Amino acid sequence: MPNNERSKQDVRRLERQMSHRALIVFAMVASCVSAATPEPAPGGPALPGGPALPVRVAYFVPSDRQPLAGYAERLDRVMTEVQRFYREGMAAAGYGPLTFGLERDEQKRLCVHRVQGKQPLQTYGRNAVGLVRDEVKAALAAKGVNIDQETIVIFEVLLTWEGDKATEIGPYCGGGDHLHGTAWVYDDERLDAALLGSKDSGGYYGRPCSIGEFNSHYVGGVAHELGHAFGLPHDCQREADRGRGLSLMGGGNHTYGQEKRGEGPGTFLSQASAMLLANARPFAGDREGAKTTPSCRLSDLEAQFADGKIVLTGAASAQPPAFGIAAFNDWAKIPDDYDAVSWTCKVSEDGRFRLEVGEMRPGLSQLRLRVCHANGTSSGFAFDYVVDEQKKPDVEVFRYRLPLDEAVEAYAAGDRQRTESLVAGLQKRFPEVKEVQRKAAQLLALLRPASPEALADIKPEETSVSISRLTFRKASVGWGQPLRDQVVIERPGQCFLQVGGQFFESGLYAHAPSRYELGLNRAWKRFRSSYGLQDNHGGSVVFVVKGDDKELFRSPVVKDHKPQDVDVNIAGVDRLELVVEDGGDGTRSDWGVWLAPRLER
Repeated sequence: MPNNERSKQDVRRLERQMSHRALIVFAMVASCVSAATPEPAPGGPALPGGPALPVRVAYFVPSDRQPLAGYAERLDRVMTEVQRFYREGMAAAGYGPLTFGLERDEQKRLCVHRVQGKQPLQTYGRNAVGLVRDEVKAALAAKGVNIDQETIVIFEVLLTWEGDKATEIGPYCGGGDHLHGTAWVYDDERLDAALLGSKDSGGYYGRPCSIGEFNSHYVGGVAHELGHAFGLPHDCQREADRGRGLSLMGGGNHTYGQEKRGEGPGTFLSQASAMLLANARPFAGDREGAKTTPSCRLSDLEAQFADGKIVLTGAASAQPPAFGIAAFNDWAKIPDDYDAVSWTCKVSEDGRFRLEVGEMRPGLSQLRLRVCHANGTSSGFAFDYVVDEQKKPDVEVFRYRLPLDEAVEAYAAGDRQRTESLVAGLQKRFPEVKEVQRKAAQLLALLRPASPEALADIKPEETSVSISRLTFRKASVGWGQPLRDQVVIERPGQCFLQVGGQFFESGLYAHAPSRYELGLNRAWKRFRSSYGLQDNHGGSVVFVVKGDDKELFRSPVVKDHKPQDVDVNIAGVDRLELVVEDGGDGTRSDWGVWLAPRLER
């Protein structure tokens, strides 16, 4: 369904706030019972456990609207259809006819929990994920249900029509994990899985369309956003899968059921999605230790490029045990992750694996590995690598990244002796890899940082000076603390200033809103720097240079990961300010960085 990045960020924030430790609430609304417990998935290790809680359905109606005609019966058909899709997709992937349960009453009718909104329709805009969910949560809590511990689909009466044109008002998104999650979707009188094959006019999705196509988008959207509620990431079909249609978690929400109208092959559940679902609680039951934080270490990692594919081999030491790896190869040239092509492999009982990743695309890519554990959790690893114009990847990064991460981890822990030992090992093992040698030297430099220098103490013969060497009058950042020549260590291996795969030894961490202030005493003529959004962060920022409160430079909003350059005349300036502002959508993930900033006389 339509992508709203701010909504998705809010979803991720809400899901992090949901407790992963509270006890499961088994209380059911009177007369509603769970569907039959799913059978454990074949083909991989599974931990014992209890029955799965069913997926619940809520029906959210703003204060100035009424429930739509026949909603309970229509939503029953929609959810039953989506349930069928996952069942057949899991079977096709080799896991048997596994699907999620639905909450039904004694007559086997879908239980739909109606929630009357407190505000009129226009209050619930595209970013109202929290507002809608909080009202649903309170209403179901009164019935003894804690949606923080369950998977729920919220159908909202927030799609409006003006003549033959539909307008989406409220949130349409999803988020969650292997235990619980939430999907926000729309209801409409035309929404009915029984109408997927209709070619009659009367639908709308960006343009007038058939009723069947309308349902392809919106029934497919239910399946897609529910996938996010189950913890599934976006992924794209491989070239070899084109005959099967589009992957559900890629663009498959828009092609769902089109085969019923003879308009294409439709949609399928990817092998990677099926692997992630195989031991998830809604599909396989409440696994013993399902809330246990997993651990995983990759060792003996080797990489080759053969027959157009990256071949990764190694061992995964994991607790709980790992049974497979789902890999997502994401091309940086396309900003979002819908194009991430997925690949999978099994992990043997002794932890060994062999993963093949094909369809190389020139430029920077990121390969994200999710090691799948028997309790439904997964452990993540990410590798940024470059493919040349002949579609040949640089595979060295897969060999040195994990040892380099280990050295960064030692540095972050303040263990100087171990850091130096690991750095020495890297320098010896990879003597010809310039990236390793530069980053190893950077770690050693960070271990023994030089004291900042006053600008007045810079010798006259120095016509250029790195700003990261200098003392600031003032320095502040929006998250963490001001840093020179590195960024906040938020994840393994991350301390280096890097944009678009390009590493910079000097620079300033400048998470928005940030400000670095220098006193120039009118002695310098030019400010030069590169700037950008730190790799692996999806915010949006604006870079500003001010001299004596006068704005000398303002960048466009930066959302990509391409280093840009700025060259500003600062002759006669006494007070220089380097500012990074939010790009207009909140400061989440706004990791701005100044790269190799310098002053010139």
